[in-house]
Amino acid sequence: MIYKIVTVRATGRTPEAVSEQVETELNTALAQGWAFDRIQPIIYNSSTTGYLLLMLNRQDEAS
Repeated sequence: MIYKIVTVRATGRTPEAVSEQVETELNTALAQGWAFDRIQPIIYNSSTTGYLLLMLNRQDEAS
C-alpha cells in the first residue's frame, strides 16, 4: 500500500470554498487511481490557522 497526503488550507475561507476544494482534490485523486482513506484536521496557533489533510491510498504496483 502506498499513501499520498493532500493539504487543503481552511484558514480565512468559507466552508463552501473549503468543501469545493476538497471535492476537487478527491475527484482528481480518484481519476488518478487513488482511494480516499481519511481526513485529518490540523489546527495550530491558538486555533487561528487550520488545514485539512486528505489521506489517500492505493495498492503498490509491485504488490
